[in-house]
Parts: sequence; structure tokens; C-alpha cells
Amino acid sequence: MSSARHQARILAIQLLYSSEMGNDRPHALIGESRLSKKYTDFAAELFSAVSSNVAELDAKIAETLNEGWTIERLGAVERAILRLGVHELLLASVDSAIAINEAVELSKEMADENAPPLINGVLESIRKSLR
Repeated sequence: MSSARHQARILAIQLLYSSEMGNDRPHALIGESRLSKKYTDFAAELFSAVSSNVAELDAKIAETLNEGWTIERLGAVERAILRLGVHELLLASVDSAIAINEAVELSKEMADENAPPLINGVLESIRKSLR
């Protein structure tokens, strides 16, 4: 069973995905959540923080992608997971191992089977660049 914080991160990914797909009211998903207010607030904070820094996060992701790949070429779920992971690595006070592990676990649950190695590779590259 996954933790409430993990479930909140799933909700944050759903909010990011919904917003990217053109939903002008992604916060409506919060009302449908079974998480406590503490964790829906955490998800909303993550969504807001990532949404406010998309250009910076995407630039950092783009720096680490293999030649021939662009941020636009990634799937929307993968973009959302990477944006959240990079946010937690760069802007939040989350231990880098936890941020990377959470992002990889999210990709296993929510994305294509090829996503976990990609997510891990990008976030590890960013983590190493922070040293």
C-alpha cells in the first residue's frame, strides 16, 4: 500500500496532466479525491509550484535528453512526472534519492513501460549536475 504523500503526488500528476490537456478547471479533481485535506493541499501546492515554473523545469529536462529528443516528444504523463521530479530535486526540500525514487515509482504506475528508465536517467543526470 502506498503512502498518502505518494497518493498526493499521483493527484498532482493528474492535475498537471489535466491542465496540459486543456482542462481549465483541473482543481475539480481535488474534490473527487479521497485524500485528507492535508494531502490534497500538498497535491495542490505541488501542482501550483510546478505550473509556475514549467519553462525553467522544461529547460532543465531538455538539457539532459538524448540527442533527437525534445520535451514535446515525450508523452504528457512522462512530462508531468519529470516536471514534478525536477521540481522536487531543484526547488523543494526533498532528498534527491526520494525525489528520484518517487518519480520512477509514479512512472511505473502511470506511464508507458519504457518510461521508468527514461525518468531515472534524466533525474539522475540532473542530480549529478547539482554536485
